[in-house]
Amino acid sequence: MDFDGYAAAFDEVARDFEKAAVQFGLPFEEGEAAPRALRSQAACEHCENGGASLWSGWISPACKACRTGEETATFFASLACTRSCYFCFNPNQEDYEYHRTHVRDMAGELRQAHASGARFRHLAVTGGEPCLHQPEVLDFLRVAKELYPGVHVRMYTSGDGLDDGFLQALAAGGLDEVRFSAKPADGGGFDRAPFDRMAAAVAALPDVMVEMPVVPGTLQDMKGLLRRLDAEGVRGINLLEFCFPLANAEAFASRGFRLRKNPYVIPYNYWYAGGLPVAGSESEGLALLAFAREAGLSLGVHYCSLDNKHTGQIFQQNKLFNLDARFRKAHAWLDFDAADYFLKCAKAFGDDVAPVRAALEGLGVEAERVSLDSDIPSVAFPREFARGVQERVPQAELGIGWNVVEPGSDGAPYVREVALSRLDGASA
Repeated sequence: MDFDGYAAAFDEVARDFEKAAVQFGLPFEEGEAAPRALRSQAACEHCENGGASLWSGWISPACKACRTGEETATFFASLACTRSCYFCFNPNQEDYEYHRTHVRDMAGELRQAHASGARFRHLAVTGGEPCLHQPEVLDFLRVAKELYPGVHVRMYTSGDGLDDGFLQALAAGGLDEVRFSAKPADGGGFDRAPFDRMAAAVAALPDVMVEMPVVPGTLQDMKGLLRRLDAEGVRGINLLEFCFPLANAEAFASRGFRLRKNPYVIPYNYWYAGGLPVAGSESEGLALLAFAREAGLSLGVHYCSLDNKHTGQIFQQNKLFNLDARFRKAHAWLDFDAADYFLKCAKAFGDDVAPVRAALEGLGVEAERVSLDSDIPSVAFPREFARGVQERVPQAELGIGWNVVEPGSDGAPYVREVALSRLDGASA
């Protein structure tokens, strides 16, 4: 089997995924209108996390922590909510119907986590609508500050139920950040209800943000929103890539939405329940980054792509490679890519295997850093030697294998290859 034959298997997986996705009722765009390569050209101060997180001005420290998921966690009292947004993905959460009507003991869960040795620098309270459970939220906040001095705690809300008394209690309890949602109206503009509460929160809390998806077709309204938030002293806005939650297809189709072509950089079983990205959201998100700079807004603006939501999972799955020396030694042909957190290696196939092996020997690469698979056949080796191999075997077609650590049937971790890309300047 040669490179193309091996790569075809992963291409087939991607095609099968797209065929399955359209069964939920929303088609893909014909061509990728906003390729990810455009992110590197975005008018912003920072392009980070493998290009998945773009921002200017201020960014919440919790957003940076979210990239790896290290020492951060999110809690909710229930999934009951005062709103009914057609794009909400909470119904995708496990045991959604149960959690709509049952209230969890967030403070008790945090105590249990602390007793088990969990360490946290960032904690979040979400929902549903947390303001429906004011005593539980305040109890959680008190316990968080007692168990984890200096911990950063944030809360997500639509603003419904965030009365002055509760807001002052949150401030007294040490809430560090509140994130409001702002829902765009179909006829244009935004629901006015949250704005009064934002103003009150700005006066009471250290950091006030808005977090919302960039709905395609709302660019002009969004520019007005950014100006208004900036004038009212809101610290920043998280612009999320708008997603189809694999439900309410009629509501999306009636608005003319389509799915983004190539929805994932690497097709995989991601935990994040947000759904699939909608075409046009990213291009408008990047346009808003440019607008904020051109308009001289002091408001921090962060475009958080769906790709950015997935990196924490990959980091958590693959961090064993960095933590366990024995596991790392047993897979010495791999390396941990700090840009996107996948485990990667260079690979050659078929007739290229023998000359590539000879080149590796000539380069002095230790045998344990080379992995041979006679069934395919193929040879895998550290990417750091790829250029040297190319110089010695210029006719060889090399690729990059992308890998994740998964638990085996016996519970022991193993490495699974999930993608193959061609070797180029960006992937070597």
